[in-house]
Amino acid sequence: MKLTAAINYIFSFRPQTSRRYAWVDYAKGIAIIFVLYRHVIYGLLYTGANINQVMMEANEMLYGFRMPLFFFLSGLFFASSVKKRGPLNFLISKINTLLYPYLLWCVIQVTLQILFTDYTNHKLTVDNYVDILIHPRSMLQLWYLAALFNVSVLYLFTSTVLKLHPAIQVALGLVMLGMKSYAGDISTISDVMIYYIYFVLGHLSAPYFFSEKVQQQLSSPWKALALVPAFLLVQYYCMSHEDMSIYLFSLLAMLGGILVIMLSFILAKYEKLKILQTIGHYSLYIYLLHLGIIFLLRVAILKTGMLTNIPVITVFLIIAGLFGSIILYRFCLLMRLNFLFTGPFKERNVTKNAVGIS
Repeated sequence: MKLTAAINYIFSFRPQTSRRYAWVDYAKGIAIIFVLYRHVIYGLLYTGANINQVMMEANEMLYGFRMPLFFFLSGLFFASSVKKRGPLNFLISKINTLLYPYLLWCVIQVTLQILFTDYTNHKLTVDNYVDILIHPRSMLQLWYLAALFNVSVLYLFTSTVLKLHPAIQVALGLVMLGMKSYAGDISTISDVMIYYIYFVLGHLSAPYFFSEKVQQQLSSPWKALALVPAFLLVQYYCMSHEDMSIYLFSLLAMLGGILVIMLSFILAKYEKLKILQTIGHYSLYIYLLHLGIIFLLRVAILKTGMLTNIPVITVFLIIAGLFGSIILYRFCLLMRLNFLFTGPFKERNVTKNAVGIS
């Protein structure tokens, strides 16, 4: 590839998906920005920076629904993906795109944190390699890949092998949510118990969200605007009642997700802020790469004193984390380093619809 073409490839931020599914990438783009916001301000907080109350409260408002939204969106595409690939190839694809990069990047991340322990917020030892399998939550942002893999595989088993009725799936998700505390510190299990219900709801909601009539309703700016006061009241209630039932919290969290989805439909309909669509398309790789980029830049900024305004530093680090991750990912692909992001397992030639989906 010529130099000009390579540069255009690395630094192009045009949307990557068709308009039909553009709203999904918009939603992922908005959610991943919320993720980076939390990681940036907590990174600054751990280094002794003074984060003002407004920024902390904004983080709390955005915290409750961003991860449930990711699992919900993944559930939306479960049926179509299994139908297209077949159950076995669906499993292989999840191993390649979720489990493999999780294990690889956990080893890389733990190793680097051990080697550069004097410069990190989280001090790790060799014993922490065991946590990769037992306690993904200790792996910083990477826990999400393990949780999504485990939820996807469990749902594949219960829907295609056990063929559980949708009502049973919902009941199972609610029971696991209520029993989350019994998992203790084993976040490999507890994360599945928390997020399984959102994946179930995503799968069961797919026929509605992909209905043209429903999409027209959700893309109404006035309806989205009318939902904003309810969202703000719900967030205020959640912040004032930290000891509320996990079921109530989960129900209220869905409101934030619905508002983001409605906003995504609106932006996709009017083709505004297309950069969010691009960010959403690369959200998984942003999730993998952003912490390292943010860490290096944060250390440089704090060491040199180039910036002292915390809100400005926050915005700068979020933008750098987003676009730096996309650029780094594309550079790696250009250098044929695909193995850093995708496993080597080949999908099989099997009958795709041999096992049905309940």
